[in-house]
Amino acid sequence: MKKIGITALIATFIMNANLYSFDIIEDTFEFIFDDLAKIVGIVVIIGVAFFLLKKNSKKDSNDRE
Repeated sequence: MKKIGITALIATFIMNANLYSFDIIEDTFEFIFDDLAKIVGIVVIIGVAFFLLKKNSKKDSNDRE
């Protein structure tokens, strides 16, 4: 009886550890695809804004000459 109880306890611990690891994997993919995508989007928008400002400033400097 004691052996069955210990086996059940170990099996429950292993199942909980597996479920927890799946939760960690899910959270990691959620971070990568949601939060990281937002960060990359913001960086791209800022880069485009700098590119357009630089392009317009070159046009203005050429027009003055």
